[in-house]
Amino acid sequence: DPTVAGQVAAHDLAEAEEHAKHAGAVFKAPMSGRFYLRAAPGKPAFIQVGEVLEAGHTVCLLEVMKTFNRVVYGGPGLPARAKVARIVPADGDDVNEGAPLVELEPA
Repeated sequence: DPTVAGQVAAHDLAEAEEHAKHAGAVFKAPMSGRFYLRAAPGKPAFIQVGEVLEAGHTVCLLEVMKTFNRVVYGGPGLPARAKVARIVPADGDDVNEGAPLVELEPA
């Protein structure tokens, strides 16, 4: 049911935004697509909770129209170094541009 899915997504987004107010910065999706935390099944995840990220660190892949786009950490308003507090989407989830991908805390 698309209505239920929309309500769940809105709830998850609201919850992530509320948590981010208290936790610190949020790394957001630069484009809409399917979120992948690893390069292929059986490969290690690009990031994990507790890991410190620096500019240029691969966060995930976003699949857009059968093209895989490597998403790297960094950008305006983000600290040069930050620790992963929470990875918001599950592996394989569809995300919209601007949706929170990673909640951060000071490193």
